[in-house]
Amino acid sequence: IPCANGTDALQIALMGLERFSEAEGFIRTALKLNQSSDVSYYNYGTILKRLGKPKEALAQFNLALAINPKVSETWNNRGTAFSDLRQFENAISDFDQAISLNPQYPDACCNKGKSLSELKRQDDALAAFDQALALRPDFAEAWLGRGNVFFELKRHDEALATYDKTLALKPDLAEAWLGRGNAPCE
Repeated sequence: IPCANGTDALQIALMGLERFSEAEGFIRTALKLNQSSDVSYYNYGTILKRLGKPKEALAQFNLALAINPKVSETWNNRGTAFSDLRQFENAISDFDQAISLNPQYPDACCNKGKSLSELKRQDDALAAFDQALALRPDFAEAWLGRGNVFFELKRHDEALATYDKTLALKPDLAEAWLGRGNAPCE
């Protein structure tokens, strides 16, 4: 991320340290200095999302996209804000836009799978998770998503095997342990 001044650098450092409350004040200052920076609006949206304010984050991502609609990360993150707001159709549309801009974007594929699963479109969700895994075979969250789909489809042996794969990649992923514990053996 380019830094125009010390305020930008400090805000980015605070984001890296996950000190989002502190970073929020600096990003507001950065936006007062430069209201034409899609990166600043994107960063502000990211901060707000991490602070649990998806509606406010959505507004910032909208401003970033109005300035530069060709950034796949902004579309993906706006999609996650829509998902947090349970607006899954809008989220899927944004993930599709992110993927169209960057077909090699496994995070957007995985996020699309999560939203499709929320809509009970399990076959489509499975295809999205598979697309993410084709791009990044060690993507634990995509494996977790596959396991959750198999669980919903009552394919419990496949769910268990997939949760095991997830845990082999990321042993501290609590959701995989939960899924594994809930999946009955067939």
